[in-house]
Amino acid sequence: MMEINKLASNFPANLATQKSPAQPSEAPLAAQPKGKDPISDDWQLLEQAEQELAGLSDVDMDKVNALRSALSEGRFDLDLNELAQSMLEQHG
Repeated sequence: MMEINKLASNFPANLATQKSPAQPSEAPLAAQPKGKDPISDDWQLLEQAEQELAGLSDVDMDKVNALRSALSEGRFDLDLNELAQSMLEQHG
C-alpha cells in the first residue's frame, strides 16, 4: 500500500502558501463590455427555462384522467377515418 507523506511529495513544500494572482484563461476583464455579466442574457434565460421545465411533469395528468373517465363511461368517440388522415398528414 502506498503511504502518503508530505515530506515525500513531488510538489514544493511552499506550494500551498504561495500567493499568485489568478490568470484569466480567456480575454481579460478590461476587454469585456462594461456593464455586462460574463454569462449572456440569452444563456441566463435558457438556464431559467431549463429549471422551470425540470419542475413540470412529462405527462398532463388532467388529460390522462379525462381520457380514462371518457373511456370508462363509454363517452370516447374515435373516428378511424380522421385518425388515418391525421397519420397520413404527419407521416405520409
